[in-house]
Amino acid sequence: TIVMAGAVVHANATIANSCILSTNCSVDYDCKIGDSVQISPGVAIAGGVTIGERSFIGTGASIIPGVTIGKGCLVGAGAAVTRNVDDGGRVAGTPARPIRR
Repeated sequence: TIVMAGAVVHANATIANSCILSTNCSVDYDCKIGDSVQISPGVAIAGGVTIGERSFIGTGASIIPGVTIGKGCLVGAGAAVTRNVDDGGRVAGTPARPIRR
């Protein structure tokens, strides 16, 4: 796992193996980040969020408290995730909605 300049990880957050926390991202309290997750620059992850292994969170995305992002998901740049995303899901927009594969 690598944590880039300006990234913030708050109390009681768990970051697994082989993750990338890019510049100026924020992982708030009680989050659980799975193996091989990439969090892009400027992402804001609120408290109690879970992100499954091998997921990608695009630049500037925001995830509200308590949301679960499944395994192997893609969250588009600038998305506002307000609902859970099932395994393999791909979402984008504000609020985030499923996109085609």
